[in-house]
Amino acid sequence: MAIDYHRLKSAAFAPLRHAYGPDDCILYALGVGAGLSDDPAIGDEVEYLYEERLKMLPSMVAVLAYPGFWMRDAVHGIDWRRVVNGEMRMTLLRRLATSGEVVSRSRVTRITDKGARGGALVVTERSLFDAQTGQPVARVDQVNVCRGDGAYSAGDASQSDDALPPIPRPPERKPDDRLVLPVSRNQAAIYRLTGDRNPLHIDPDSAKLAGLDAPILHGASMAGLAARAVMTTPPCADAFVCRLDIRFSGMAYPGRAVAVELWRSPEATRFRCSEADSGRELAFGVAAWQSSASVEA
Repeated sequence: MAIDYHRLKSAAFAPLRHAYGPDDCILYALGVGAGLSDDPAIGDEVEYLYEERLKMLPSMVAVLAYPGFWMRDAVHGIDWRRVVNGEMRMTLLRRLATSGEVVSRSRVTRITDKGARGGALVVTERSLFDAQTGQPVARVDQVNVCRGDGAYSAGDASQSDDALPPIPRPPERKPDDRLVLPVSRNQAAIYRLTGDRNPLHIDPDSAKLAGLDAPILHGASMAGLAARAVMTTPPCADAFVCRLDIRFSGMAYPGRAVAVELWRSPEATRFRCSEADSGRELAFGVAAWQSSASVEA
């Protein structure tokens, strides 16, 4: 079955409520590798792992009220075994507490035909609202690369949307810092417990059917790893990450350490993630900062 542009574009998502607390924050932090590093620049990261003085990683919005691996449903006509995460763009309107309840509303906003070799890009927008007040708190735009679904439009331009503007690459100059973050062999297995049950992250047979050598790390787990690196040096005491955009440019594998290069400025931090041993690029992106005081004002 091929993608039906109009049916997929009008896919119905029921609103999802998600009450979360400290245990969820700690599980998420473990799923993105917190606590594994012995680098003093990163520290023990106990603030992400200990309920008595807990902080939420901003990238955790990726898993709040997440609809799961909905592309696996045959009604969408997607070759789900070959789907990978291409980009995530997360916007936070304020610093989130370590417990609360949110409601998500999701919709497919763009479908782009990149041809038989490039696949199809499907963008899902998930808006998060405070369950008590109804106020918007965050938004996540996820770009999935459906590698087996290109050329679905048969050349009909009306059935292919423009892609999102590209996420800028890091500067050409030398980075301000480089951190090496360990990745455990079971990191993908832990991250799956936050809600993303795509089998290509755990099952060798599913990975081989998808054309991969072995199960790969979730892109969203890589986003959390990048967020941990970005958070090591906020521009000021009350700053929080209000935007995190990341493009996944290579497959990451559990058990292989990741080097994160950082280019800092007062308003934003550019970053690039690479496999530490080989230097192979895995992802790049930008994190923007905002003062908590400006939000309260």
